[in-house]
Amino acid sequence: MQKKVVIITGASGKVGLKILKIFLELDFFVIAHCNKNEKSLQNFVEKNHHYKNFVSVFKADFNTQLPEIYELMQMYKENLHALVNCAANFKKGNLKNVDNLLKITQINDFVPLALSQKFCEIVKKGNIINILDGNIYRFNENYQNYRVSKRFLEEITKEAAILFAPEIRVNAIAFGMLEEEKTPSNSLAKNKEVLKTEISDQNIKQTIEFLISCENLTGQIIYLDNGVHLL
Repeated sequence: MQKKVVIITGASGKVGLKILKIFLELDFFVIAHCNKNEKSLQNFVEKNHHYKNFVSVFKADFNTQLPEIYELMQMYKENLHALVNCAANFKKGNLKNVDNLLKITQINDFVPLALSQKFCEIVKKGNIINILDGNIYRFNENYQNYRVSKRFLEEITKEAAILFAPEIRVNAIAFGMLEEEKTPSNSLAKNKEVLKTEISDQNIKQTIEFLISCENLTGQIIYLDNGVHLL
């Protein structure tokens, strides 16, 4: 039996690498996309050499190379089961800078939507998971455009869940700060969490397993953020 295939965009980031490892543990073949940090994925494969035959690294700039991932989707369409939209543009900028907003929404919103639409065309039955951020509901002038883009992706998740049903289920995970991202100087990590527990790899795995296995679940946002979104 051939393995199910998942495409993970932004797989070389901190969250992306965790999701990559989880899908490998769940016995998927993973197409791991990166924009610039290909070395991170290569290092992962070298350290986890028993997975080397089950990971295909795909480097592309989605501003110019989006059609190339469409070709990959066609190539693996018989076994393509899941799409994880993890790639993100996390840069400073507010609504006074429209060019910045357009660049951020291109990667954070329109690329995930385009990939989801193509996935829906190709796949008979499958799952889309969009990666959100639990810390987007409070005003933050420095990262206002990023916040707006992720809130738009949240709305895209809900609308796409209706539009792509019943063949495709669309859900999202809104992450809080990972343990390795916390520093003594980070006030968010110290003061802006309701719960004080680690967002462990095991908890992330349980969440992903739940999303891809529960056939009654669509249009849901799972806040894996220690309650940050409540404050």
